[in-house]
Amino acid sequence: MDQPPDELPDLLTPHGRSRPLWVRALCLAGAFVFFVLGLAGWLIPVVTGIPFYLVAIALLGMASDRALMATNRLERKLPHRWRVELRRVLGKLPRTVRRHARLHGDAE
Repeated sequence: MDQPPDELPDLLTPHGRSRPLWVRALCLAGAFVFFVLGLAGWLIPVVTGIPFYLVAIALLGMASDRALMATNRLERKLPHRWRVELRRVLGKLPRTVRRHARLHGDAE
């Protein structure tokens, strides 16, 4: 009755070329800011911290190939249903954001 799930591609596509140092530094600084906002969201019950953590992880993936590979490796360990839902939610982001974050499906 249960069919094996279709194999989904990696969430973040690898960078085609090296990014300039200032772009990587900016992404790391943004990841740090969003991680701190996630902590604040965890401490203040009005705002949840999970979306901030997700943005921080995406920014880390933009800054570092090692972080990108680790993100893809951890995402593959999620249940198939969660992976499909994650892609559905990320599909609602504006196209320019998806392209710059190099989410699967919008890579050039």
